[in-house]
Amino acid sequence: MLELIDVSLAQPFALGPLKASIKEGQLLGLIGPNGAGKSTLLSLISGYTRPDSGQIRLLGRPLSDFSARQLASRRALVTQQMDSVFDWQVLEFIQLGQQHIGEPCPGIIDALDIRHLLSRGVLSLSGGELQRVTIARAMNQLAVSPAANVRGDNQERLLLLDEPTSALDVGQQQNLMRVLRSLARLPRIAVVCVLHDLNLAARYCDRLWLLEHGRLCAEGTPVQVLREERIADVFGAQVKVVADQSQGVRIDLLS
Repeated sequence: MLELIDVSLAQPFALGPLKASIKEGQLLGLIGPNGAGKSTLLSLISGYTRPDSGQIRLLGRPLSDFSARQLASRRALVTQQMDSVFDWQVLEFIQLGQQHIGEPCPGIIDALDIRHLLSRGVLSLSGGELQRVTIARAMNQLAVSPAANVRGDNQERLLLLDEPTSALDVGQQQNLMRVLRSLARLPRIAVVCVLHDLNLAARYCDRLWLLEHGRLCAEGTPVQVLREERIADVFGAQVKVVADQSQGVRIDLLS
């Protein structure tokens, strides 16, 4: 679906060169220590930031060839900064940018447990509530829902999220990751999210990209990437990685 071909960036953060690809049907987790370049890479993948060298290709075409409207129907980005300067009603906020007529796509509201928020203003929401509402807006922009197939237009879609669980309690984290995994199982969808919680990444992601100092130092399944010696080297953390037949791996902190 999306390919990075020797992509590099010098400013504002040194990144690359990166050579990797994102395939449909996957929930891909971007992991790494603070300052590794995860958010910068997500911005490059979205097209909001352009590389200094190399090329990013979406569906076989350079990302720069797509118009803003074409990109809006194919990829949506949820950033860490989700503040609104206008007190939109939540329902109106979710409908911003949608390219279909009428109500938000079926299933989105209930999947993210925000129906009780629809009549409130976004400025009244807590951080976790606003995070879920913003994710709902991105899903609605792409017209994707875990309760329904995508539109019958054979169009691939890419959902990008920067630390989507950061403001959520443990129950909402679990629910959101289940929703994202369900979305990634739909036809012609790929989901990419930056995650700091390695156990969430291990439990829900199909593949991981591990970044360190702007470079992709490991990629593969959670079992392949999350090794004790690698976590110690990259994160400076002493952990025990426990094999689990149902969950792949679990990471325990050592006291």
